[in-house]
Amino acid sequence: MEFFQLHHPLNATVLCDRKDCEQVADYLEVDDSGYEYRLCASHTDSKTHSSRLPTRKPSPEFPLRSRPAAWTVGGTHAPREL
Repeated sequence: MEFFQLHHPLNATVLCDRKDCEQVADYLEVDDSGYEYRLCASHTDSKTHSSRLPTRKPSPEFPLRSRPAAWTVGGTHAPREL
């Protein structure tokens, strides 16, 4: 198992993959077969804080749950597409 800090897109907040969990996913776990899991601090198996892990973008092949980002940049909303 490999552990990474999850890279979030600017226009969305990525949610934990665990059923019924609405927490923000901060960890990207990649198992030995290459499948990726986006998990929150409560559900990760990592013993290292996410800020100390290398950052990695999730594969576009695996669907993710998200909600619109709730922040603005310079008084304007985050862009929809980059």
